[in-house]
Amino acid sequence: MKKQVLLISLIALWMAVLFAALAETAAPDDASRNFYSVLHRETGASGSFVEYPEFISEDPADAALISALNRRIQETAHIPEYLQLLATIQEGGTGLKLTCDQNDQGALGSAHVVSLLFSAEGKMLRGRPGQVYYPLTLDLATGDPVAFDALFTDPENAKIFIESYLHTEVEPALSTYLENSQLFPVPYERFFLDGYGNLILVYESSQLSFLSGASGAVAFRYSELWDALDTSPEGIPMQAMRTMYGTLWNAAAQYIPDPEKWTYPQLLGTYLDFGQLPGFPPLLIPALGTPMEEALEKLHPASDSGLYGDGAYYEVEEAVLRGTYLLTDREETTLTGVLTSRLDCYGIETGKTTLEEAIALMGADPAAKMPMDESAAEMYLVCPGTLALYTFTDLQGRAIQFFLYADEAGIVQYIGMKLDDKGAI
Repeated sequence: MKKQVLLISLIALWMAVLFAALAETAAPDDASRNFYSVLHRETGASGSFVEYPEFISEDPADAALISALNRRIQETAHIPEYLQLLATIQEGGTGLKLTCDQNDQGALGSAHVVSLLFSAEGKMLRGRPGQVYYPLTLDLATGDPVAFDALFTDPENAKIFIESYLHTEVEPALSTYLENSQLFPVPYERFFLDGYGNLILVYESSQLSFLSGASGAVAFRYSELWDALDTSPEGIPMQAMRTMYGTLWNAAAQYIPDPEKWTYPQLLGTYLDFGQLPGFPPLLIPALGTPMEEALEKLHPASDSGLYGDGAYYEVEEAVLRGTYLLTDREETTLTGVLTSRLDCYGIETGKTTLEEAIALMGADPAAKMPMDESAAEMYLVCPGTLALYTFTDLQGRAIQFFLYADEAGIVQYIGMKLDDKGAI
């Protein structure tokens, strides 16, 4: 029963966010939200830039709050210092890129929280070139930072789960080649809510850093923390989910009318049309068919490639994509698919949803359903059990396979998509 309630809750959550995003605008629907944010970008030599948000309001009553929010951003991300550094960059020298990821894309609506993740890469304020994160989540009613414990109804149990998961699941998978690989102590107050149902813990590079030199991070899906998370509508995690989905969904709405009436296959097909796998932040993963070199330039590989069927696969450093493989052809020229063991695919959730529940949600029997023995499972990086395969046609007329791998107990453990290459799976 608890599993069914969770499944229904996740479907309702994702569907509500999607449909609200299509209709929502930046205009406030709450008297307390009389302001918005704009993203500034100052540019310099060698392609360098510094970007940061600024809160703005035309209501004099908001002046003190606006000042507090902007001051906190400037201080946390060291904006004045980076602007001074930007002015010293010379053409041909080491550049600087300070970017800002924001959960709400600046469209605050009635949300009472904003979560920001600054990333500075290149020339540093001190020391040799590198990369550093500055996470900040702000209470829009007070201008104060949000504490980690405020995300949960049971913060202690959340920490127990997180530390156990880091010890049993993440630590054994860390590369022995990492210069800094300490997961403990956990940097609880350095977190980012990405707006797509992920809580990301961000490390200092001196504690955890990836092979690319980027600072380490570990992402947790909301559903993994569900029992301890504050899932009330006014709770901070759900407030951070009120985000715009952007051009992907605006484009989709033009050719699928009445989005509130979409069936699950239509919702799924909308993502697949754009070469995307539902449940991941839109456009985080390059679209299928992207040159592999370009995909790996965006999502740094965590190790050398390995064998997948008659092709190859890569694991990448992006925290949200832990447990996810980028699939490619034998020559490793093109991104041909994505396979993951960690995804909430709008109600089909790895490790929790049964294959029968997934097929019922799809509304039709799969195009193919076949057993996977140990040999086949090893070849395709999955578990022994059952494969269920559906086929879609994307906007380019390409056949896209959507597949579910269930274990021998009938629980979906892997979800993936792949360009259909003469029926290969």
